[in-house]
Amino acid sequence: MSLFLKVVRAFFFAFTISLTTLLAMAKRVEPPDTGTPSGNTTPGATRPEANCPKTSKPLTAIFANQGQDFTVEEYPTFLFYIPYNAQQIALIEFLLLDETQTKTIYHTSIKLSNQPGIIKIQLTLDTDNSLAVNTDYTWRLNLDCKPDNTIAPDLVLQGWIRRIPLNNQINNELKLAESQAYLVYQNHSIWYDAIASLAELHFANSEDSQLTNDWNNTLKSLGLDWIIAEPLVNSELELVNN
Repeated sequence: MSLFLKVVRAFFFAFTISLTTLLAMAKRVEPPDTGTPSGNTTPGATRPEANCPKTSKPLTAIFANQGQDFTVEEYPTFLFYIPYNAQQIALIEFLLLDETQTKTIYHTSIKLSNQPGIIKIQLTLDTDNSLAVNTDYTWRLNLDCKPDNTIAPDLVLQGWIRRIPLNNQINNELKLAESQAYLVYQNHSIWYDAIASLAELHFANSEDSQLTNDWNNTLKSLGLDWIIAEPLVNSELELVNN
């Protein structure tokens, strides 16, 4: 293929996907029918005995479609806004369970930094943690504000995820999109990967106005406006043996 044709093809793709993305941001697509229960972006009522510090913003899972969504990644990334610092809570942990919620696929405790912000949790590259294609999984983020003798955590977030195969169409679009893969994922309603890939680019290139606009608009379309100004903060993951 000549250089001219390559340039034209790339321009056409960029224009098409940008237009599609703008329309999607104006009116996000309907949630996919995964057949799984809805997840919760923010916790419901806390336990009466829970003693969590009051915060201006809630503990938040950054996902779309009520936690009923897709990934093409074998080891996907999950993003959460944590309104606490390390001194304010006793325990925070993330679990990935099978569809029946009887088998733990992945379990890690999380050590927070000294400031509130967005944390990311990526499954470690271990075959025991990998997601099988066309299989549903449920995840949970549990948080205890202070040590106690109860089993139930003070705050809980929960959602579902399904890994779908990367078909030829999506694969070809990803090759053309290069650093704008998040636009392809958004266009195909693969929201876990859209959010994770956009977040990685945005926080690594904070001076890029286009990435900042795309990040802000995506959060607005998800109804998560309060997270727009929040930073990505470091956190340490420690695997838990079950």
